[in-house]
Amino acid sequence: DDTTLVAVVDQLKTDLEDGKLNFGMTTDQLLDYFQDYDIILDVTDLYNMIQVPPLDKVIDNIQGDEVVFKGQNDSENPDQESEQEKTVAQMAKKAMK
Repeated sequence: DDTTLVAVVDQLKTDLEDGKLNFGMTTDQLLDYFQDYDIILDVTDLYNMIQVPPLDKVIDNIQGDEVVFKGQNDSENPDQESEQEKTVAQMAKKAMK
């Protein structure tokens, strides 16, 4: 039932935010998570469900057998790359002197 699914998806989101679950989950681990709450799905169901509410609010994509959650890539510090680029540019300037 939809109410149960919404509740479990909310719990999933909370567990991720609280660090009880790792962002690097596989599809099998996610299916097991749902099964623990008596929601029996297969991979095809999961692929279909991540495109509609409530799962589309939590899961960004599935790449191979890895689940990519919303906000997962944000935690990797997008500014880090630009800092590295600045450092390389500064080193290049120094090398040309």
